[in-house]
Amino acid sequence: MGLQTYTVGVDFGGTNIKVGCVTPHGWVVRSLVLPTRAHATPQTFLDGIEGAMAQLCAASKIRRSQIRGVGVGVPGLVDGRRGVIYRLVNVPGGWEGVALRRLLERRLRCPCAIENDVNTVALGEWRFGAGRGTRHSVYVTLGTGVGGGLVVDGTLVRGITGAAGEIGHTGVQLNGPRCACGRRGCVEAFVGTAGIVRRARQAIRAGRVPAHAALRGRPDSGRSGSQLARLAVLHGGRLTPKLVSEAARAGDRAAMDIWQEVGYYLGAALANVVNLLSPERIVIGGGVAGAWPWFGRRLRATVRELAFAVPASACQIVRARLGDEAGIIGGAILVEEGG
Repeated sequence: MGLQTYTVGVDFGGTNIKVGCVTPHGWVVRSLVLPTRAHATPQTFLDGIEGAMAQLCAASKIRRSQIRGVGVGVPGLVDGRRGVIYRLVNVPGGWEGVALRRLLERRLRCPCAIENDVNTVALGEWRFGAGRGTRHSVYVTLGTGVGGGLVVDGTLVRGITGAAGEIGHTGVQLNGPRCACGRRGCVEAFVGTAGIVRRARQAIRAGRVPAHAALRGRPDSGRSGSQLARLAVLHGGRLTPKLVSEAARAGDRAAMDIWQEVGYYLGAALANVVNLLSPERIVIGGGVAGAWPWFGRRLRATVRELAFAVPASACQIVRARLGDEAGIIGGAILVEEGG
């Protein structure tokens, strides 16, 4: 019987780079984290991945000959087929036009693959997570931005430029709020972090709850927006989707309304996806997905309301399962898929 083989998956994020050894069954046997700031140029990135592989192999008693390859999920626009980076988001350091796959293969002397990070997570969730068992799956990540990945008939859909799946920039309201992309009315402007925080601040202003009253929990702070105001004061004026979730859990009506809006606008965008692709399953992940108890029901109801009945009834909408390991697992699948 031959030795067990492993694939190294790399989740290249704007803050951290997660590197892990993955079995063919999607189990991460060991992983480590590198700070992106210290590995933000192509040269320091290569050095970091080579060093991380050596550490992982030594700690897990794995021979280099047991490593089948390395797959990297990259935060930006890439040509996965050619292995070239067009542009990275929030990672300065001269990455435009870098043939990262070729550089990795020369340095590591094994097959390598690169892909957009959301596409990589989509592969991970499809093969070993919440999309397991399907042929047609859509992954949506909710966070600072809203991204998507499409698996159709068991194949990752990249499009001619590698940019397929940009669900966050589906228009849901003409002349709506301005999105980070510069356009108006994108679903990201409603359900991304900035949109949620904007609505929370509007709710606090509309409630006109004095900061001292909200902080002390006086009777006059029991109206809509009071818990949001209280949490904002406790956190130095800083609001996050997590705090909006806490306010909803405490019964704040304004916070619950915000999550209902998130469910509605995300549902409107996904109704279009259902009509266009008729997927078996839509998987919702990312940091904002932690508020699923507050928006999940409205999301599903909106898709049923706005999409055609037959494809809507055939599509399940579920939460992601793989958590922080999704990018590592997806990176490993890239190598198996041949990039």
